[in-house]
Amino acid sequence: MLKSIRYLLILSALTCVGQLSAAMDTACDSVRLVYKLHGQTRRFSTTFCRQPDGSVTLDWEIERNLRMWHGSYTMLPEAVKSGDALSYLMPEDGNHVTLPANETFAMLSRQSLDSLVTAGHATIGGIGWTLVSAPDAPVIEATAAGGTTRMSVSNNPVLPLITSMQGNPHEINWTATPIQHRRAKTARELIAECPGRSGGIYYAYPHDSDVMPAMPDGYEVTFISHYGRHGSRWIIKTWEYDEAIAALDSAARLDGLTPLGHDVLGRLHVFEQQARGNAGALSPLGERQHRGIARRLHDRFPRLFDGSHARVVAHSSIEPRCIMSMSAFSEQLKELNPRLTVNRHAAPGDMNFISYSNADMKAVNASTADWWNDLTAWRDSVVQPGRLMASLFTDPTGVPDPIRLAWILHDIAIDGQDVEPGVDLMDIFTTDELYDLWSALNYKMYYLHGNNPVTGAPGPRSAANLLTHFVNDIDSMAAGLRPDRTVTLRFGHDTALLRLLALMQIEGADASIANPGQYADDWQDFNLTPMAANLQVILLTSADGDEPLVLIRLNERPARLPLESLHGGYYRWSDVSRLWQQAIDSANAYK
Repeated sequence: MLKSIRYLLILSALTCVGQLSAAMDTACDSVRLVYKLHGQTRRFSTTFCRQPDGSVTLDWEIERNLRMWHGSYTMLPEAVKSGDALSYLMPEDGNHVTLPANETFAMLSRQSLDSLVTAGHATIGGIGWTLVSAPDAPVIEATAAGGTTRMSVSNNPVLPLITSMQGNPHEINWTATPIQHRRAKTARELIAECPGRSGGIYYAYPHDSDVMPAMPDGYEVTFISHYGRHGSRWIIKTWEYDEAIAALDSAARLDGLTPLGHDVLGRLHVFEQQARGNAGALSPLGERQHRGIARRLHDRFPRLFDGSHARVVAHSSIEPRCIMSMSAFSEQLKELNPRLTVNRHAAPGDMNFISYSNADMKAVNASTADWWNDLTAWRDSVVQPGRLMASLFTDPTGVPDPIRLAWILHDIAIDGQDVEPGVDLMDIFTTDELYDLWSALNYKMYYLHGNNPVTGAPGPRSAANLLTHFVNDIDSMAAGLRPDRTVTLRFGHDTALLRLLALMQIEGADASIANPGQYADDWQDFNLTPMAANLQVILLTSADGDEPLVLIRLNERPARLPLESLHGGYYRWSDVSRLWQQAIDSANAYK
């Protein structure tokens, strides 16, 4: 019980203090806070969203061991209105909980707040609380029976958040401190918060949220069209292990390594031994990622996977890591419902839409293209390897190409989160070094696959076939032409998904930037296509014949389009299909 209470108080500390209460009237609000408990410091990011049906969801995340842990609590409308108990359920990574109708988490019910303000007392969780501050204060204070425990609450009936607890009988006390409010974090801040993000497309799938706004009345989900990147994998360029080991080993033979250098050389050998023979292969973590996504999709929409009528069709790139991802995903569905029909395809002909590059894209990506010199110049201008080399070599001036070695060491380090080798290399870099190395990686990905006006954006235009596959797929289901199919799955690559998101005009993916110095500010690959990234276009239809709607989720969170949304994030399919068909026509007509 004490452990449960401790975690309740930890999450309660995620709420914002009184000066934020007046700003909490929007549908969602995200706050990052620091709590201190018995000398330990933890930083959580939380989002409170008020849903159209009156419920409130609390999504939380924290970076632990180079990964983001996620979970959520849903408070029912009855609890938000008149709940009389606080939840003591411990937050655990991956747990998404709907609380009982009388329980709230990290906040009071409106009735409890009103009772404190108007009557001066309230019973919460069977404990009597008495108001000891002015009832109209921005933050009110109350004491529990006996007067030794004091609680502060934001005096805002829209969201009455608990902000502090003192004199707790379990000796667990905290004060919530807002770090930032309603401001998007910079890429540098995001990497400082979770160094694994500096891997860009090597960032191990961080999301485990399954966020979906309340469905509009009269609608039900009848179809999902999906694209998933393969899961976490080993490095493709295995020569990087050999080159890094050779550089340190040659210095070691001349007594030219520092103690850290010797330690890093040993870790590199562990990486190389485990990666031997696995170049580009799906890792066990990659399989678990897709099984987890499949499980959450099944649990969220069980009717679509009911073996009595459901039919799932899956297409994969012919790359083994994609086929293995499709297998992990579909096998998880089959384990949850052995009667489910899953038709799987991995045919060369499907590559025409799964992962297609037009002639312009191939020309830009050619090794002889002039822009590679621009990338090298950019990398050399931002990557400063001096401190890192001095930490590894007794004479860093003897390192032939320190920037190249820093780049290779970073490549190996960022893949550690994907293959779980039992050793880590991220600790040898500072936050500034991680940011600089990532910015060069991000430069490459945006230049090639983003909506880049310098190149004429051949990457997004290469996604026209894939977007056409989506539009035709959803059109046929919205028209009721394929009643025997409930889900279409596609498994491919980050490059194809990046291009598709840009062509779809998904917010955060469609930025058009000519200045390389702004790439990192406006477009971040780790937000778009980490390992096992996935796009879900969810079709909703009405028995009354109302217009079909779609919800678009990127990495299991709602994504936005430049269109009017309905019901907290849903779009009319007619608006979306028109927008996407115009993008397809424009891409196909490009000269």
